[in-house]
Amino acid sequence: MLLGATGNVGGRILHLLVQSPLCRKVVVVTRRHVADLANPKVQQVVVNMDALREQLAPHAGGVDIALAAFGVGKGSAKMADEEVRKIEITYPTAFASAARAGGARVLAMMTAAGADSQSSTKYLRNIGDKEKQSEALGFDFLGLYRPAVILGNSNTPSALGLVMPLFQWAMPSRYHAIHKNDLARAMVAQSEQAFLALAQGTGPAAPAVKILEYKEMQSFFVAGDSAAP
Repeated sequence: MLLGATGNVGGRILHLLVQSPLCRKVVVVTRRHVADLANPKVQQVVVNMDALREQLAPHAGGVDIALAAFGVGKGSAKMADEEVRKIEITYPTAFASAARAGGARVLAMMTAAGADSQSSTKYLRNIGDKEKQSEALGFDFLGLYRPAVILGNSNTPSALGLVMPLFQWAMPSRYHAIHKNDLARAMVAQSEQAFLALAQGTGPAAPAVKILEYKEMQSFFVAGDSAAP
């Protein structure tokens, strides 16, 4: 089940899931029907986001993995904090809660580098709260994906793709720019690995939380994938 399929990272996640032989069906949660998402593997569920958990519940049964690549994106500085928290925290948490109630064992949640519920920076504090609420749901495996600058993103100036690599040598790896395709690849591949381990009885005995920053996501990159559309 996927939240954020119409976004930059979520769109790439959907592309990978549709191609994956391990994936039989993708339940895509949207606010309106999107003709471009039509595919034999894809089931679109249109919801009122303020009633997301309740409206999604009938469609969440049998879901194994939930992936949330959903956030404010461009324009957050002009939004009231209450609205930002609704988009960054309330909606993704409601989605994850519905998935957990439906039987999902794995959750992949996109957050951000520096996420910290105690941060003095409002954005990082909000994202830290999102992580805490995700942990409280008790998934068997929770992957928290913390990108810094996301390249190939319509909200990110294309010039950064040229400039960032020139400075990354002097930056902590957690703040290295990551292409949207590489981020999506990491979220899908790690989630599939985690679920297979759980299904085969080789996964963690207790709920596990894994934080994936740039360095941890690198192992899932595929040569040439970040150049793909």
